[in-house]
Amino acid sequence: MKGNKDLVFDYGIPHHFFGVPDNAKEIKEAERLRKMKIKVEESIKLDDGKHEGTIEDIQYREKPYSYTDIVLNTKVKGKDVKIKVSFPTNITENSALGLLLIRFGAKLAVGKDIEPEEFLTKGLNVEFQTITKGKYYEVIKESLKKA
Repeated sequence: MKGNKDLVFDYGIPHHFFGVPDNAKEIKEAERLRKMKIKVEESIKLDDGKHEGTIEDIQYREKPYSYTDIVLNTKVKGKDVKIKVSFPTNITENSALGLLLIRFGAKLAVGKDIEPEEFLTKGLNVEFQTITKGKYYEVIKESLKKA
């Protein structure tokens, strides 16, 4: 029997199982992401020391580890600068994230759930310190507190 290279068998397995998008919208989005252009921005130096700003966003990520990222916004020479400071997503009375939440007014109780956004609200005025490490700056985690 001769085969037909154009013959397609449908075994009832969804297309997305093979990594093939089911519709044109997903294909266009994948193509857009593959060809994304990113604008080169001016590098802004953040001096070592104390800064004031606001909490811009709270993000969670699982890869490669579970982290809570807090995006801070401050001004340098009239320009907005966004800084991300990351904490392992582990809350105890002596973990980095637990101590941060306590500084922002949280009362931790073993076995109880807590939502960091209740204490680290977007737009909240904060103070923090930075240090230069090589060619980049880093927020000193222990310095982040309410302004």
